[in-house]
Amino acid sequence: MPPFLGDREDKVRGKKVYGRDFNTRDLGWEGACRHVYLLRVTFADRKYLGLDDARLLEVFTLLGVQPPEIIQATDLHARAFTAPYRQKDSSGRPRTVVHPAQGLALDDKSVVPDFFGLYWLTPPGGYADNIGQPVAILLFRESNDLRKFATWNREPSRHEGSPLLRFDASSRVEWQQDIQRLVNPLLGARAFNEEAIYGATHFIRSQVKDNEFSAQGHKDHDPDALGPDVDPAKRAINLQANKAREAIRRSVSEEGMTVLRRTFFSQSIDPMFMELETGLAFLTRDDECKRVMRIAAGTQSPRKDREGVETLTALWPEGEAPRVELKTYPIGGGFGGRDLSTFSMYLALAAFFCDGPVRLAFDRYEQFLCGIKRHAAVLQNVLAYGLKDPQDPKSGYVLHSLDSTIYMDGGGVLNLTKPVVQLCALHAAGPYRFTHNAISGYGISTDGAPSGSMRGFGIPQAAFAIESMIDEVASAVGADPIAFRREKLLTTNDVDVSGFELRHRLDTERICELAQREPLWTGREAKRAEYAARGNGLVKYGVGFACAMQAIGTSEDAVFAEVSVSSTGEVTVRSTAIEMGQGSETSLAIATRPLLGREASRVVLGVLGRFDHDTIQLNKAPYAPGQPRNTPKLDNTMSASVTAFFHIHAVEEAARVVFDHGLKPCAADIWGDVPEDARWEDGKLVAPGRPPIPMEELAARAHARAKEDGLCTGAIVHTYYRNAYACSEYTLGGTTRLRYIDGLAVLHGGDAEDVRGYQHVTRVDVPYDGVANDAKHHIRSVYASAGHLIAVTVNTRSGVIDVVDAVTLLDAGDVHHQRILEGQVEGGFAMGLGMTLFENVPPAPVGVDGRLNLHRYPVPRATHMPPSGVQLRLLPIPEGQQILRSGPPIRKKGIAEAVMTTVMPAIANAVAHATGARLGVLPLTPARVLEGLKP
Repeated sequence: MPPFLGDREDKVRGKKVYGRDFNTRDLGWEGACRHVYLLRVTFADRKYLGLDDARLLEVFTLLGVQPPEIIQATDLHARAFTAPYRQKDSSGRPRTVVHPAQGLALDDKSVVPDFFGLYWLTPPGGYADNIGQPVAILLFRESNDLRKFATWNREPSRHEGSPLLRFDASSRVEWQQDIQRLVNPLLGARAFNEEAIYGATHFIRSQVKDNEFSAQGHKDHDPDALGPDVDPAKRAINLQANKAREAIRRSVSEEGMTVLRRTFFSQSIDPMFMELETGLAFLTRDDECKRVMRIAAGTQSPRKDREGVETLTALWPEGEAPRVELKTYPIGGGFGGRDLSTFSMYLALAAFFCDGPVRLAFDRYEQFLCGIKRHAAVLQNVLAYGLKDPQDPKSGYVLHSLDSTIYMDGGGVLNLTKPVVQLCALHAAGPYRFTHNAISGYGISTDGAPSGSMRGFGIPQAAFAIESMIDEVASAVGADPIAFRREKLLTTNDVDVSGFELRHRLDTERICELAQREPLWTGREAKRAEYAARGNGLVKYGVGFACAMQAIGTSEDAVFAEVSVSSTGEVTVRSTAIEMGQGSETSLAIATRPLLGREASRVVLGVLGRFDHDTIQLNKAPYAPGQPRNTPKLDNTMSASVTAFFHIHAVEEAARVVFDHGLKPCAADIWGDVPEDARWEDGKLVAPGRPPIPMEELAARAHARAKEDGLCTGAIVHTYYRNAYACSEYTLGGTTRLRYIDGLAVLHGGDAEDVRGYQHVTRVDVPYDGVANDAKHHIRSVYASAGHLIAVTVNTRSGVIDVVDAVTLLDAGDVHHQRILEGQVEGGFAMGLGMTLFENVPPAPVGVDGRLNLHRYPVPRATHMPPSGVQLRLLPIPEGQQILRSGPPIRKKGIAEAVMTTVMPAIANAVAHATGARLGVLPLTPARVLEGLKP
């Protein structure tokens, strides 16, 4: 059987694959397509007064374009579209409200920030959420007219004379929440107001006598919330946390610890995916003449996008809101930048005002202007350390405490800032064992571009700070930096900064052990001396190391997967996974081979509506007795680290059902029984002393007996993970078996394309076995360990850093597909390299003025990669062991985020080894290097 190719041949031949490739004719949508342009504000620090209609008409005439239809905030209000925000009613509960015709007051305390900000379209009298906030939707009849107007609109001259948009200069406010003035240490920090904070998270863990405290039992404590308006019971916990934090700080001096104070700044960067956000939408009628909003777009979060569009019409009279259908495509890169994006919302809004299909397609200027960015972050760290025995210099050192304050720039809308800040704070201490910690993270509202999910999800910012500091401490005490790390690493059964036990396999120590033996590390001093002896010290050489334990998944991960076998033995896989360049399509095709003897010949990704069909539908609700279809979560946004651990497991579970209750009974008919050591070889089921049975024969028999004997030719499963996999017993064919799934439907022959043929299988019990009771408090539980050894040269005259060698050390578990893994390693390294040396989205208003493109945003090129490539060292899991302490025998980890997290600190540590200069501000530009080299 030929290897699975998926859409690779189509890509090579230039056929249509990505969402940007398709037009309405390809989808069979009738009617002339309108082309959508979002006209955006140029100021967010003053009231917007409205469009200058006369000037706008003048511009259209000047450009020779047909005037488009224009939709503004009042049009949304007239149609009762809901606002992105929620407003508290008299009882204090948030509720969705109709989009305001007028702007909201900045001090309106009834407004609760939501994912997408305050406005879809900034109304006259309102302050925009951020620079680039749309004020109008323009529907052009010709795409060329849109391009002409877009080109004119980003020229600097558009601001001169009579601008299109009118603002009230007298209403200008000094945004106190501007992170570049508030917390950037280069510009001076100032206190900020409460309304400037999206949210805060605190991890305090104290073992100071009489002031013991752990965040484990107090997830939502806030040591700064001690005012009279705080609930008394909550205030008592907060006071306890406050006292514990102060006790940690006092104990530093009382115990004679050495203190290292450092501040680190990591910049905002763009995901820089190749395919820009693009989509088509059409408000039409289905075969039953019911209204339906059809959307076709590339997205990382299909369910969230569909539910978001549905909320637009939540207040419409019953029966008027259309059903929403969402078709997904493979996307040309995501990296988090398409998760909770507003793109689908604006696409749908435009379609609601059009009698035909619409197309919204960003160019690179617009993607820079309004696309989701990585959070700029400031970490102010105080690390205390000292000898285990102050009287014995040879006793070794302990890490006494980490006191860290984190500020992250969330931009103009909430998006996913809260969980990103939380994960950054959780990783602030890195993979190290501190006796105490007092970590506080704050998400700051600014008028910049929205920040949200991006590869690493807050952990790279934390790793840059802690790995730089650990390296500096090791140098200060005269220790080998890797050996120093090995003595301080967390291991399985230790507790994290929140006080929770690390239950599952953790291999950071083996990463360090392997790195310490690498020739690049053992020969670093000789190579540095070699460079020093030539060229009058113009070029210096150094090697740096950094490691991390990178949390994978969300600790609340849900996945649907379907595996079906045709009567001829062809295997089809359907999944909620999204292909965005990480190789999920190929990985899921391969996943069926161990259980069904062959890889899937067809893989359908981004499946949504099929898994919501009545015959198999699950209810999003807590597990409860007598509710066999309840599950706490339906499915996940697709992220870079979930394929190996979550999606492959789901496909394997579905394939196991098909084998156990479809193919295996047919094999038993032929052999009399199926021994435990039966296995697949070359597409045939084999066992000692038995004749091989081709897969085709088993599949044909299973289909022939399916209806009469209830054999399974297809299975749809739902899995749920929260620090352990939910499981339950299921009875099929008179056999009851425990399976690590919480939902199951099976197909007994017939056409697998028709989901109506599936039958729901009731689970035996509430699937709590193995799911920790404290799971809702335990933020993350599974980690992939990774490390980098990176060699650099530094030109002391120009300040240019060149990466000349690199080794990635990785705890990936069993390798599912070697070339995909290698691609992730190389891509992650390149992204880390870009963040370290080149990329930078300047703060508002410079960075989001609509004129940023690749001519002003440098990215790494192939010539910037190590000449000999990135060498990969993998840590296999020993035979008989698994990742989870209990549960399914999973031996694969998601690594796509881990492979970039430690690139930044490893390069910074290499620069320090080469020059003695420790740099704490990214990117490490030549100017910053030269400044750091000054005596």
